[in-house]
Amino acid sequence: METIENVVFDLGGVLVDLDIDRCRASFRRLGMEAVAELINPYYPAEMIGQLEQGLISFREMCDLMRQLAATPAVTDEAIGRAYGDFLTGVPVAKMRQIEQLRRRGIRTYVLSNNNPSSMRFIREMFTADGKCMEDYFDRIYLSYEMRELKPSEAIFRKMIADSGMVPERTLFIDDGQKNVDAAQALGFTVYKPVPGEDFGHLLDSIGRP
Repeated sequence: METIENVVFDLGGVLVDLDIDRCRASFRRLGMEAVAELINPYYPAEMIGQLEQGLISFREMCDLMRQLAATPAVTDEAIGRAYGDFLTGVPVAKMRQIEQLRRRGIRTYVLSNNNPSSMRFIREMFTADGKCMEDYFDRIYLSYEMRELKPSEAIFRKMIADSGMVPERTLFIDDGQKNVDAAQALGFTVYKPVPGEDFGHLLDSIGRP
């Protein structure tokens, strides 16, 4: 893939391993069965979508969850931990492959629908090899900071304008079909890994003659 100059990664399901069952079980232990049923990485509940778009605060989302589940005593911290159980880790091998891309002159980015609570856990996971998340990426674009959600055209346009990337020279990797379709419509080269796929062979081919 000699023509690729940039790689844009999604986080959950691409770089960050997910365990939906563990997350649901954690909410059930809090007595929040109604919330457990809402957990879905591809079709987030409205309240989670509002959080990821930066329309409500984490505290406001917790209030909505407590109201839905009729569990007024559950703390924000407990909800944050339960939702964080969705995230199981970032394999060090993936981090090192990103480092290799950067050594070959490839610019690397993140574009993620995410929220401030989950990002605390994710940033900690990126320290597993002795570095910090910012060491692996030229820029990290997060939905709640951009006030836009994938697969909207607006979030891609904002990323393009800020970074200066040329879509036709950029590989976009995401596990959501709608997100991949939206990126492809804008000219990006796209790749959609299946759950649990090791796509290291793809990263190893980028920037090589």
